[in-house]
Amino acid sequence: MSFLSATLGRIVHKYRTVAEWAEIYGKVVAAKPIQLKTKQNRAGYIKRIVGELGERSVGAVRPHEIAAFIGDVAAEHPHLARRMLIETRDMFREAVNYGWIDRDPCHGIRTPRVRVARLRLTFEQWSAMHDWAARNSPPWVSRMLVLALVTGQRRGDLRAMRFSDVWPEQVDGVAVPCLHIEQQKTGTRVAIPTSLRLDALGMTVADAVAQCRDYASLEDDGDAWLVRKTTGAPPVGASMSWRFEQAREGALPPADADADPPSLHECRSLAARMYDAQGVRDVQTLLGHSHASMTELYKDDRGLDRRHGRWKVVSLG
Repeated sequence: MSFLSATLGRIVHKYRTVAEWAEIYGKVVAAKPIQLKTKQNRAGYIKRIVGELGERSVGAVRPHEIAAFIGDVAAEHPHLARRMLIETRDMFREAVNYGWIDRDPCHGIRTPRVRVARLRLTFEQWSAMHDWAARNSPPWVSRMLVLALVTGQRRGDLRAMRFSDVWPEQVDGVAVPCLHIEQQKTGTRVAIPTSLRLDALGMTVADAVAQCRDYASLEDDGDAWLVRKTTGAPPVGASMSWRFEQAREGALPPADADADPPSLHECRSLAARMYDAQGVRDVQTLLGHSHASMTELYKDDRGLDRRHGRWKVVSLG
């Protein structure tokens, strides 16, 4: 194959190697308007594909080779296998688009089935963790938990929130104070009315923001990060996750050994489920999802009510 690549490959693209195509494809991915972390992850997936198939002519790769490669990954890392197959499909689809090959060898390959292992978070668990954090953690931790639940935002977006992000938006001719968030993962801009109230918690977004004002010093102009340390700087993302885990381990009994315990990100699902049960209709916009199907995944409790012996009551409207 190396001989074909060096000779016919100069004229016919399909005889060039997967590694040669990966150099071009990598530049295509790097030019996409996606987050740096996502680009780095995808570069890692591409490197792994090249390590497995790089010496093969791009036009000679067959479905069974890709299926075997993905199957080997799935045997130890099923979640990674799904991500690898998505990347491999995109890689060869672009090869078709660029005229390197005429057919996509990924066509018909089944996506590895992945058992959802991470447990959902309940409001009772969240409350126990919040109370534990209020007694045992730095003051920003309990505020972070409240913001995560009331706003339903991701860790990076919680970290980026500032008092100056609250300003009015015109809604039907009325100025409505809103907390403005440009979501780091997608760039989606979400304006959450500060009057949005989570009934079970008895707090509005405005209450959650106000709770962040007096526990640490402000900047000279009165602005500051909502979640901040005594130095005034926001905690790093890893510290936010670690503090959540610390509160979880301090307040809750050990999780099932066959499942992953809830992470900070599960506050986002809990917010979606609680607002949906409360009757808030626009949960999709709150979470910043482009598609309703993604919001439905967050609203799925993964059998939580059934495990806790709860019944779903039919609404009479």
